[in-house]
Amino acid sequence: MNKFVITISRQYGSGGLLIAEKLSKCLNIKYYDKNLLLIAAKKSGLKEEILEQFDEKKRLFFLENLTEFYNNIKNLVLNDTIFQIQSDIIKALARKDSAIFVGRCADYVLRDMRNCVNIFIYANLQDRIKRISEKSNISEEEALKQINITDEERSKYYKYYTGKVWKNIDSYDLSINSSILGINDTANVIASFVKELK
Repeated sequence: MNKFVITISRQYGSGGLLIAEKLSKCLNIKYYDKNLLLIAAKKSGLKEEILEQFDEKKRLFFLENLTEFYNNIKNLVLNDTIFQIQSDIIKALARKDSAIFVGRCADYVLRDMRNCVNIFIYANLQDRIKRISEKSNISEEEALKQINITDEERSKYYKYYTGKVWKNIDSYDLSINSSILGINDTANVIASFVKELK
């Protein structure tokens, strides 16, 4: 496996992005997360702030009047357009070089690509709460709320675009609990796993 791609799906607060950064250094390949938004903004002509509003979120609304209906239709079309732009960018980057893609349904987007390794990172809830609380300087109660909201948004987004269940192990080649080994050693285990496949 000369050229390879890694996709990382992750629970909020599991340290998935930190692991992707370490893995990127360990394997000497690029990783893409929110930096895909900048690439998508340049390609589409949309402002990056607009793309961030729809990032890994599927905007569905309750409709109360006709004006709201039209606004929501516009949002849904924009959401689908952004997903398609990001998917095209992911495919183009994956064809070009070895890379790591964090989130954005990359495992599904690259489902037909050979030499693609799909990883799911999760962690114990208390560790996730502590990480988000410290990172965002918020209470543990607020951190738990953010975890629940973000995981729900990711789950709905994934289901809408893939038709699959986000945490279903059948979608991944390796699922790993980052609470057991911590960030660095989890990255090392994933790197060893990928190297065994090369």
